[in-house]
Amino acid sequence: MEFKKTRKFTASALIMVMLAGTFLTGFTYQQGIGNVYYETESEIYTNTTYHKQLGGNSSNGIQRAYFVKADTQNTDLKPYVFEGEVTGNYTMSTMVNTLENQGYNVVAGINGDVYDTATGTPKGLVIHNGKILTSGYAPEYVISFDEFGAASLQWVELEYTLKGMINVPTTVPVPQPEQPIIPEASASPENQNGTNTVDSAEQIIDVPTEYTRGIGYFNVPHGQSKALHLYNRNYAATTKTNSTCVEVILDAGSKEAAELSVGSTITATVVEVRNGNFNTPINENQLVLSTAGDSSCAVQIAQLIPGSTVEISVNDRNGGLESSKEAIGVYYALYDNGQFISTGTNINPRTIIGIKQDGTIMLYVLDGRQPYFSTGLGLTDAAKHLIDLGCRTVVNMDGGGSSVMAVREGGIDAKANIKNSPSDGSERRTTNGFFLVHERKGGNEAENLHTYASQPLAMPGADIQLTTYASNDQYEPVPLVRALEYSVGSNSDGSVNGSGLFTAGSNIGTEVIEVSSGDISTTVKVDIQNDITYTTNVQNLVIDPGKTSDINVTAKHGYAPIASKDSLFNWSCDPNIGTIDINGLFQASNEIGISGNIYVEYNGNQKTIPVQIGASVINFNDTKTHWARESIGKLAARGIVNGMGGSLYQPDDPLTRAQFLTMLAKTIYGLDLSQSASAGFVDVPESEWFYSYVNWGFANGIVKGIDDVTFAPNNKITREQMAIMLDNFAESTDLTLPAANDGLVFTDSALINSWAAGSVEKIVSSGVMSGYPEGNYKPQGNATRAEAATVVYKLVNIRDNIAKK
Repeated sequence: MEFKKTRKFTASALIMVMLAGTFLTGFTYQQGIGNVYYETESEIYTNTTYHKQLGGNSSNGIQRAYFVKADTQNTDLKPYVFEGEVTGNYTMSTMVNTLENQGYNVVAGINGDVYDTATGTPKGLVIHNGKILTSGYAPEYVISFDEFGAASLQWVELEYTLKGMINVPTTVPVPQPEQPIIPEASASPENQNGTNTVDSAEQIIDVPTEYTRGIGYFNVPHGQSKALHLYNRNYAATTKTNSTCVEVILDAGSKEAAELSVGSTITATVVEVRNGNFNTPINENQLVLSTAGDSSCAVQIAQLIPGSTVEISVNDRNGGLESSKEAIGVYYALYDNGQFISTGTNINPRTIIGIKQDGTIMLYVLDGRQPYFSTGLGLTDAAKHLIDLGCRTVVNMDGGGSSVMAVREGGIDAKANIKNSPSDGSERRTTNGFFLVHERKGGNEAENLHTYASQPLAMPGADIQLTTYASNDQYEPVPLVRALEYSVGSNSDGSVNGSGLFTAGSNIGTEVIEVSSGDISTTVKVDIQNDITYTTNVQNLVIDPGKTSDINVTAKHGYAPIASKDSLFNWSCDPNIGTIDINGLFQASNEIGISGNIYVEYNGNQKTIPVQIGASVINFNDTKTHWARESIGKLAARGIVNGMGGSLYQPDDPLTRAQFLTMLAKTIYGLDLSQSASAGFVDVPESEWFYSYVNWGFANGIVKGIDDVTFAPNNKITREQMAIMLDNFAESTDLTLPAANDGLVFTDSALINSWAAGSVEKIVSSGVMSGYPEGNYKPQGNATRAEAATVVYKLVNIRDNIAKK
């Protein structure tokens, strides 16, 4: 079904009301997530929008949610459950690419059901295009879509039944020929009555007998239950059994005929009975019955008659799935029609599907396990958030490191791309996914405009760059042909130029900027707030005489970053230490050994930065002629590094993971380590000196354990591990690293582990770390104490923006 969409002369007033209604007073409160400091919204298809929220509260911390609201009933947008081979595992990007290669256009997608990590099999039932792909190993609820795209929550109660003929060994008497009667005269003394005595005889024959048996699982690996299993080619190339089984090959005649659907019966011919075998190949037109050799039905399954016909039927005892076109199992059903079904408080990343009162659906992903970025929610709070967003049905899918969302943003993306931040740092391979797709390609003409703000929040006077793209009638990117025009409302005291640079005025609230190109138009909103907190990149400055330090401010509205610029703050300093301009550029005095303060103020909130002109140096007996003498000496004078006793630093000795983490912590002025909860590592006892440092590093996402319970604090740190800590430290402190050495390639780049490659590239590009004269990096080489001091000294100078002279 095709729906014609008209996008020209967009009803801007309606859009403006819709967008402005998101929030007008800085933030709204929503159950579960807390204060929502901003929400962005963009149209990605007909009656389908993509939203990003940043919120949080004191109980659960910062939260970042991503969700798609979609109408699957009144558009040509189709629900699509991707399974691939049942035992296969796929990243979100792989699933998107597979669907695109099959001719579908993916608008949005999320990861699917929880699964057995050992086999890749999903917990719940999966139906695609009306065909059952797997029963699931523990099916309960599914989200089901009928042929019209209507979504519903259904309880799974399917019965899979086998009917066939088996040869039952049966004992029967052997028919005996009639014996002649011997005359009395010739009767022997032993047979005086005149008859022959014949011993009775029996034989065992196979008697064809009807046999009916319930099938326990469809396309699910063998488990402890020793049930009867059924497989087709959707499972894998073989049954993947690895112990003695009875396996019966059935031929359905075609691939389509070998697929099960709810409420139907298929017929197949018994081709071969394999008793004592396992790992039977499965052809496309075949099914395979399989059971353990010592199961309760093994004898009967081995008696199926080759050449005979069997019937396999699927009956829905609950009656809700016979019209199901697509269905995907859920981990937990959380809420339905006013009742909570499952609850929980463990904080994790979440993937959720919701159904709203009007029948539209919501695909929702919440990032988590990333301190200061997004912490995650418990099941109950996550459900409350969806309820507050208008859902009457809420189900929890596989979460944690599996949580991922892909969206094709209007005008920007040619295909759906990952939009959230998976907690593992990269996409996890999962068993299945749920997608919204369309089949028809759009035309070449621009039908829609999409304008995106560089940030959705701004301080009065701050600048926001607006960027506009075009899409066709199917929301696929097309070039902009006509010039863009930007304008603000008549009541606005903000301004926007022809290039889309918006400067916020002094009015607090939501600004709506109108954008047009010929006869198509759109709007974008920016929220203006002055209720902020702020931090400076420098908290304590030690600087050489005559040098400059560019001090920058990072501002937040609640948990949310807000656009600002240094000139919006009031800067001053004690006259004896130097001068500072309106942008926070400090020029140190030429006098050595003096100290004073820099002052930063906004709306009555003042911060003080202690300054010392002329950094003192501590020289160790073994560093006086060492290449890292300056870095070591200056860091030692600031208490960031320590000697090893006897006026020795031991610069060429290796250092441990805990020691390097401690160096990073000591670069933060006034750091309170006591605020971090225990990381729970068994090798980091409270009695050890590094206990608080490890807890701090773990809480701030700077370090992880080598496994869930072990940190290995005394292990020597490698150079690639050092790069990861530096990268994570920069992220956790909002430090933007320069990209001064892009494209450097080392002779041993292939040896850098994949999980470290990104961090190594970033840290080397920034100039904080470098390679060796021979052109190599030595990723698994142990970093020395001198190397550690050097990279930390470079990092501190970048943070303090001390100019090189």
